[in-house]
Amino acid sequence: MSESRAKSDWLESDLLELFAVQPSAGVIDRLDERIERTLRAWSPNTTRRARRRPGRRAGVIGLLAAAFLMAGATGSLQNLYQFLAGPFDVPWHRGVELNLSKVVDGYRVTIDRAYADSTRLALAISVVDERRRAGTTQLMAMSTIVTDAAGEASGIGATSSPDGPFAAADVVWKVPAALPLPAGPRLFHVVVPHIMVRDDSTPPPNADGTSWSPWHDQMGPWTFDFELTVDSGGTTLTPAAVAEVNGVRVNVSRVIAAPNMVRVEARIDGNLPPGGWTPVGEVRHDGRTARFVAATLGSEGAIALLTDGGVGDASGEWTITIDHLVGGDVPLAGPWVLQFNAP
Repeated sequence: MSESRAKSDWLESDLLELFAVQPSAGVIDRLDERIERTLRAWSPNTTRRARRRPGRRAGVIGLLAAAFLMAGATGSLQNLYQFLAGPFDVPWHRGVELNLSKVVDGYRVTIDRAYADSTRLALAISVVDERRRAGTTQLMAMSTIVTDAAGEASGIGATSSPDGPFAAADVVWKVPAALPLPAGPRLFHVVVPHIMVRDDSTPPPNADGTSWSPWHDQMGPWTFDFELTVDSGGTTLTPAAVAEVNGVRVNVSRVIAAPNMVRVEARIDGNLPPGGWTPVGEVRHDGRTARFVAATLGSEGAIALLTDGGVGDASGEWTITIDHLVGGDVPLAGPWVLQFNAP
């Protein structure tokens, strides 16, 4: 193996490790000639060329990075799920592979995987513009309607990671219509009524860009029906724990402990300033700590808080701590500490 070829393999290996993806077999081969040519020109044996070394290496990495753009939806798209952190990685790492695809007007929407436990349904959804329309710079497929025997699920969160201008990997969270969701097989009906397409080729219609957005809805619908086994292990607790600080009361009425998430349902009332307030805090149980990462607001002070981790055995001592409430001009300081035991 030549010295330049060895360096090419080394750089390729470095980049594959960095991006944690594997492009299709022909992509790197098509770049080899350009990489070889650049590496042959990169000879840090003289002082003059040594000063140019960072730029040369960056150029080679740029060529290799192009491989991942060229790979597109054929290999790197699903690997984008690997980069999602916190609760958004659950449907990929614990979900069931579905690979259900529908195409409308050249836009392919695929439910790659899905996961459900007693607290939520999570979908890994990818979207690809198979026609690669001119002007498109980004896609998203995060608008979903999910129903089951209990009714329509509510939305709780979503994220999208683009893979170049013509593809994206998306994750959508839904809260079932009736909680807790019982373990076992369950039928779900999913409708993606529209996807979002970003087109930067047309400038704003007026100078200040008021009321203009590069995004537009591409109507579908894309519809899917599937059976999914709801993960077992969820436990529902009704502690009725209350804490009060400076006239503000926090009442925890229900806790649903699932393997990957804890859902804390509470009501906050009392001497609260006007406006919406979101608790910041954590749950501690059996030597583990899980921070609150999402919240859904109900009426009259009702709120559901979701953590970034779950529990297996729910028995034993629980401590729910709300450090402060944020959302107004000045955060309301706590802490509100609620403790209870589960059998």
